[in-house]
Amino acid sequence: MLKWFLRKYPDYVEKMICCSYNYNNSSVHYHHLEENIWTHSMMAYNQGLMQGVSKYVLWAILLHDIGRTYTRRVDDENKKVSFGNYSGVSCYVALEVLDASDLESNEKIRIVKIISYHLMILDFMRYDTLSLESLQKNLEYENELAQDLLEYMKCDMFGRLIDPSMKEYYNIRKCNKFIKSFKQKKSFKQKKLKKRTLYILSGPPCSGKTSWIQSYKKDYILICRDDIEDEIGRKYNKYTHDEAFKLIDNNKDIKREVDIMEKKGHDEAARSQNLDIIIDNPNLTIKKRQEWIERFSDTHDIVVVLFLTPYSILIQRDKKRSHELKKTIHKKGILNKLEDFSYPLYSEGFDKLEIIFGK
Repeated sequence: MLKWFLRKYPDYVEKMICCSYNYNNSSVHYHHLEENIWTHSMMAYNQGLMQGVSKYVLWAILLHDIGRTYTRRVDDENKKVSFGNYSGVSCYVALEVLDASDLESNEKIRIVKIISYHLMILDFMRYDTLSLESLQKNLEYENELAQDLLEYMKCDMFGRLIDPSMKEYYNIRKCNKFIKSFKQKKSFKQKKLKKRTLYILSGPPCSGKTSWIQSYKKDYILICRDDIEDEIGRKYNKYTHDEAFKLIDNNKDIKREVDIMEKKGHDEAARSQNLDIIIDNPNLTIKKRQEWIERFSDTHDIVVVLFLTPYSILIQRDKKRSHELKKTIHKKGILNKLEDFSYPLYSEGFDKLEIIFGK
């Protein structure tokens, strides 16, 4: 695996070597004295080899930090470096690598899930960011993911160099005790059976949501904020999406028009008796998906359709769409969207997850 990656992706290796955790030699990251993300990844990878973890965990270790090469931000005023919510970016960059491997689709999904949630148990162990009850509820239907994260945690925690002042956060006895006490819950979700279905499309711009909608054969109600923005834009003589978005973004009264029209569409959809509903928004965060789930779970089966399209393909499609439709997101905008991404888990409350791989 590692030899293959080194041979096929030398540019990514170089980017990871050049991506430092530190602002400079006198302003360092006390949790990462090993300097750069490649060194940390290799130290964690070596831990994985010694502990005999699964190949899925090894893949996740290799690629979990690759998104940092795109999200690294330098704060000169405070002399520090930050990386934002890089995990989502790592997922979509990793897809490019995983698609070039001989892995099956279900194996790629398993790896992306680990990358998406690689900080969940790690941060619980170090900072108690979640209660144990909340952590186990999040993983309620995810026995496989839970076991993968438990394997991953020890490799990441001890695959680094830390300042002595950070020693309390890296306690092997605490890790082992937690692993033994972690309780598994339900391994499947009982699907409801209702007449209507709500499809929550979850994916960044250019990931294939529009093509999926065009291929949908039944009658449906579509909720799409972009379409509403385009309609309002035409009202004010703005005939491209970029122009409409800029107008709305800079005018509170016009934005309020969009919000009112969007809410009206939501209410009409909720009153519908026999039609399926498609939500054509990015819906990349747990919070955003749960807003739809909570509103429609009593009346609709809830299906999340997740679009896993490699980052490099998103950029290619955006250039093509910009030329053909005058609808531009740009690289920074796509990265900002990817930072929001959390892989959908059944504990969110939906009934079914469908995966669409973009090629």
